[in-house]
Amino acid sequence: MDSSKRYIKIIFALLLLSVSAVSMSEQSSIKLGMSIALTGPAQGIGKQLHDGALLHFDAINSEGGIAGKEIELIVMDDGYEPNRTVHNTRQFIYTHNVDALFGFMGTPTTAAIRPLLTHSKTPLLMPFTGADFLHQVANYHVFNLRASYRDEANEHIKFLTFEKNHQNIALLIQADEFGITVEKSLTQALARQGLKPSIISRFKRNTTDVERAHEQIKETNATAVIMIGTYEPLATFIKLANDAKLNLEFTSVSFVSSKELFARVEPGQAIMVTEVVPNPITCQAKLCKQFRQRVKKHPELKVDHILFEGYLNAVVFSRAAKQCQTDYSQQCLLNSLPSVLEHDSDLKALFGLTPQQKKLPVYRSYSP
Repeated sequence: MDSSKRYIKIIFALLLLSVSAVSMSEQSSIKLGMSIALTGPAQGIGKQLHDGALLHFDAINSEGGIAGKEIELIVMDDGYEPNRTVHNTRQFIYTHNVDALFGFMGTPTTAAIRPLLTHSKTPLLMPFTGADFLHQVANYHVFNLRASYRDEANEHIKFLTFEKNHQNIALLIQADEFGITVEKSLTQALARQGLKPSIISRFKRNTTDVERAHEQIKETNATAVIMIGTYEPLATFIKLANDAKLNLEFTSVSFVSSKELFARVEPGQAIMVTEVVPNPITCQAKLCKQFRQRVKKHPELKVDHILFEGYLNAVVFSRAAKQCQTDYSQQCLLNSLPSVLEHDSDLKALFGLTPQQKKLPVYRSYSP
């Protein structure tokens, strides 16, 4: 498949109304709709998720698909803006008649489509967010393949307070649902240690306008900052703090893209990023080795956590769909996804899951 087809595959023709009545088992392909940022300051995240998923889906399709059905990944750019995500989701559900929404990127974007999920009952599979509302029983169908932001928040407070002995911790928060969700988990985790944030400073999504937040944090006694946002504004903040010689230690959650953030800061900068998949460069599990081998065939791709997460999303979907190949349906798929995560030997080995430890783990990356 050439690079343009690998990069984005969008169907332009409207489906006839009669097609919407065709059952999933009778359709010639399995259609997944993916709304991500392919433009704007968060595009590096979206591209990695998309390319990672295609690494596996292309391999599955080259082997005949799922029971002869090709997996068709229909991708639309939302620029990490909720109103565009809503538009894309309507197109996926009511025009393209997708079987499921797959790998949607971001908390504010997925929060915006909740009414559509409730109304249409279309499954949302492997969203790239650890938002609490996606981990709770609700009026829509969601399957998560990542630890929650609450789990990541607990890891940050453990690292900064118990391991690094910080007591004065500031929060730099993206001012939207993403920031609010993680802020709540962080303040709760701090409170359990008898602590409060030194300050909570905010900045606007999809901007690098962090100067005011920097000035606010500079006036506190903070020795560490937990940063919630995407790589561009966070890298800008780190530079401002370093120029002011604040001597701060930094952490961020998995959404940031550790690869993109580390590439934008000076070597030796003290940053810890929580991750929701093992290090794909050093991991020795079967799926890690398979992933690295497939990346080698595409010189334009570089091994990193988000590319690997996109790949694993496709692996889990494909293995669940194969369990339903004799009678493929949304309900069978929703029943099979948890079963695959619980019983598939490759996935259990990858995540270290056992009957006693069923919770998806949180990992760490450190800036070089």
